[in-house]
Amino acid sequence: MALVHGHGFVTLGVPDLSSAVDFYTNTCRFVVTERRTTEVFLTGDERHHWLRLQERESPGLIRLGYKAVDAAAIGEVARRLERAGVPFTDGGLIGEDRVHGGIRFRDPSGIEIELYEEMVELAQSPAPLEAGFMLLLHAVVHCADVAAGEAFYTQNLEFRRSDQIEDLAVFLRAENCYHHSLALMRSTSPGKLDHFAILLKDIDHVMRFQAHATAQGVLETGAVRHAASGSVSIYLRDESTDVGIEFCTSHMQIDDDSYRGRLLKADPATANVWSRTFS
Repeated sequence: MALVHGHGFVTLGVPDLSSAVDFYTNTCRFVVTERRTTEVFLTGDERHHWLRLQERESPGLIRLGYKAVDAAAIGEVARRLERAGVPFTDGGLIGEDRVHGGIRFRDPSGIEIELYEEMVELAQSPAPLEAGFMLLLHAVVHCADVAAGEAFYTQNLEFRRSDQIEDLAVFLRAENCYHHSLALMRSTSPGKLDHFAILLKDIDHVMRFQAHATAQGVLETGAVRHAASGSVSIYLRDESTDVGIEFCTSHMQIDDDSYRGRLLKADPATANVWSRTFS
């Protein structure tokens, strides 16, 4: 039974709100939907926000949002969390947070998750058509124990494993069937957001973002193809928060609920199948 539809939003703390907004609008091409004294909401489609920036002294991840399948799914997750002894509180309010009908809790790495029923929508997407935005696709976070993290998300939120890289990373999919809406990476800095990903229409849009990021001097990694999801991706980095932004296309979808994927070798070609040279 699917409980989570897919990735909803990222909330980041930023030390300089003005420069962060400049980066995400001019470099990442997001659009501001609401501006307050110490926070700004930005989106890439008709949903009120993909990204919420809050001015704070300590930069980094504040919260990840995931959209529930429906209200009954939130109730089921709450029951499972209660049985597991995981505390939770009511989620955000429409007027303050622009989401409705949710709960908030922390995963084993201390990451705050908000599972919500609805988000405020705009009459139409304000995002530039030339950006080619399709979807806020996934988040990749650091954890101390990949197996424990997988157990938490599969048992309490009904995520499904798509693939795994030895004991280093696991990719978890939700009801929208994309290869992963969440990935967990083993790390000595659990709770850190490694990156979040934006799905683009096609390879042309990915390469345009690569050229744009190169011209601005912020391209971290040029085009790669991942063995697990099949995505063709590029990566930028928000230096103020040390969070990466992935722009990708051709991300696999899996519509078989029983599929548990492959146990992949930790190898350069797993991260980028194009890394193999001719022999």
